[in-house]
Amino acid sequence: MIAGAALAVLLAAPASALSPFVEQLRKAEARDAADPERVEYATRALRAWMPEDGRPLLAHAHFARAEGESALFDDAAAEEDLTKALEIDPRNERAILMRARARAALGRGAEAERDALEFLSTRHDDPEGWLALGEARLAQGPAKSDREARAAFAKAAKFLGSEDPRPSLGEGRAFLSARRHQEALAALSAAAERPQKRRAEILTWRSRAYSALGDWEAAQRDLTRALPDLERTLDERRRAGAAPRGLNAARVTLADAYFRRGLANEALKAKDPALADHRAACDLGLRPACARVAALEKPEPKAAPAPKAKKAPRKKNPKGDAGERIYAN
Repeated sequence: MIAGAALAVLLAAPASALSPFVEQLRKAEARDAADPERVEYATRALRAWMPEDGRPLLAHAHFARAEGESALFDDAAAEEDLTKALEIDPRNERAILMRARARAALGRGAEAERDALEFLSTRHDDPEGWLALGEARLAQGPAKSDREARAAFAKAAKFLGSEDPRPSLGEGRAFLSARRHQEALAALSAAAERPQKRRAEILTWRSRAYSALGDWEAAQRDLTRALPDLERTLDERRRAGAAPRGLNAARVTLADAYFRRGLANEALKAKDPALADHRAACDLGLRPACARVAALEKPEPKAAPAPKAKKAPRKKNPKGDAGERIYAN
């Protein structure tokens, strides 16, 4: 990556001395990563780039746009820009780490693991690299999501200390993947003691452990606490102009929380709250929730009427026998 001091001098030069590319790049750099204008100005810069602007600055423009794309939850676009930046400047450690996270989020766990290990080869004491390695291994499924992922999260915990919930959250998710629900519950409960900004995420994961253990009341309670935060997350992403993928991820998470609280309410024999939860999840596009709505709205079959008691058959006298007659005096 171009040296920070050299970049600062270049971007601080008078506008009259700037090429169209550098002028647009300077505007991108002036925007916060979460500002959609950062992506817009970086895109304009890339369109205006000329060979005389230099390849180091071209790499930086791709990296600047990737920062904005990542902040707007567009992992696919960020991964593409980071790859282009690294083709020009393979020593950009921040780009390697960001690409590991983006690839893990896209489910490309093996590639993400390679990036995380490359980052850690020169930054062995960086907890962010160990967290990225844990996420990369979680993304690869059961083969690596238990012991190997937990080892990475444990390493991150050594550097971060007990106040950061992310290692415990990662450990809990790894235990859940291995169906070790009691251990998952312990790890996620430890994370819940110091949730910082991850309360909703921790509670939704912990509710899975409670459900697997049959503690439906605890699962329902965690989801009830998490849902308002999940609603706000979706609203905030809408207002911030998040990428469609980021919006959809927030919507799916919210729908899943409503659906699983509906299942918990069903287990608790609370039909009306369960129906309301499944309707909310169905409205958010979760098809299994729509199926539960249909099932719960189906009228219960009427009980069959009790069979009428049969009358005892009337005894008849044998044919031709008038029977004994008693005559009173």
